[in-house]
This record gives sequence, C-alpha cells and structure tokens, in this order.
Amino acid sequence: MLTLREATVADSPRIGVIGRDSFGPTLSRILFPAHLHHLARTDAATEEAEWRAARNTRRIKDGKKTYVVVDKLEDGSEQIVGYAQWETPDSLPPTAKPQTASETEVDVLPPSLDQDALKEIFGLMEVVTEQTLGKEGHSQMWYLMILGVDPTQKRRGIGKMLVKHGLEQAAREKRDAFLIATPEGKYLYSRLGFEQVGEEIALGDVAHYAMLWKRPREEGEEVLN
Repeated sequence: MLTLREATVADSPRIGVIGRDSFGPTLSRILFPAHLHHLARTDAATEEAEWRAARNTRRIKDGKKTYVVVDKLEDGSEQIVGYAQWETPDSLPPTAKPQTASETEVDVLPPSLDQDALKEIFGLMEVVTEQTLGKEGHSQMWYLMILGVDPTQKRRGIGKMLVKHGLEQAAREKRDAFLIATPEGKYLYSRLGFEQVGEEIALGDVAHYAMLWKRPREEGEEVLN
C-alpha cells in the first residue's frame, strides 16, 4: 500500500539512493563521469548517493518542502519508493534569488563529482528560468527542484501522487508551479497540466524543458504571481 508523508532528515540516505538510481541515464553520468570514478574515496555510486543524501538534508533544514511515498510491505516493513522536493516562496531568504548557482558552493563535493559540470548546469538553469519567467524567476511559485522514483517501482503512480500533492498545496496558496523536466518526466508533467515554455534546452547532452503549471483562477480573485 502506498502512502505519502512529509520527509525527515532520517529519510535522506534512502532518498540519496533513489536520486542516484533515478538520474543514472541522464544527469548522473554527466555529474559523475567515468573518467573521474578513480578519484572516489569508496566508489562513485556510493559517493553520489551520499552527496545527494547530504544535499537533501541541507535542503530540508533550509525549509524546502520534501515529501516521500512509502510502500508498506507484506511483512509490515516500509520502504521509501519516491520523493519530491519543492522550493516555495516561504522557504526563500528575503531578497534571495531562487535556485542560484551558489548552491554548488555550500555542500561538500565528492572527488568523483565533476564540479565544473555541476556549476554549468545550475548556472544554465538560472539563466533559462530568468529568460522564461523574468527577473523574479520562480520566487513566487512552487518550484519542483527534484522528483525521484525508484526505477524498480515505476508504473505505480508514485510520481503522479507526489506531483499532484505539491500542486494541491500550491493551489491552496494561490500559486503557480514551475519545473525543468527531463524527456522522461515531460510526459507525466504534461498530463498533470504543465505546459512547455520556451525552447528545448540542453543540460550537458540531455534535453530538458522548462514547464509551467497555472492553477485555475476564480473570477475576480487577486493573482499573486
């Protein structure tokens, strides 16, 4: 049985593993390229999971809204099978720009991580966001920072459950939502009401798409974003 709950820092190790496994065919191979694997203190796969776990912990402590879907197994045990992390207006420091490249400087980066590639990807995401949404970027929206689903648990509606939950929260706050999607994620987001804005962009050699979700408006209501 699948249930959704708010994540805690205790969930970070499992979230790190799911993040690594989810993005292996796309961004992970760019951020942790084979030619740097020999630099790993343990092995590159372990380092990536640990880096993602540490980053998740920091973001939770910074107030990023993080949710997990948990599968209750027949023996009574539970396993996290997916997660989503959102940056929301109330999680941003005053006057801060959302999702800036400076985030690459606040974590301890493992030796097997290509730091130049990481900075380039974050920098490009910032540029694309500003070009698409203007100088305020997504600071007045719910921004889906990351969505990860255990690859062995696909086609169970886990990603849909996580994204819909975030959109419901955004709608209650009268906010729109924004994300940058991989080709695999684009189909799911389109079905949930996101529309591509702007041209296809390349992060590394992987196509990505800026996508915007506009909540239903009521006649005469004040629009916050």
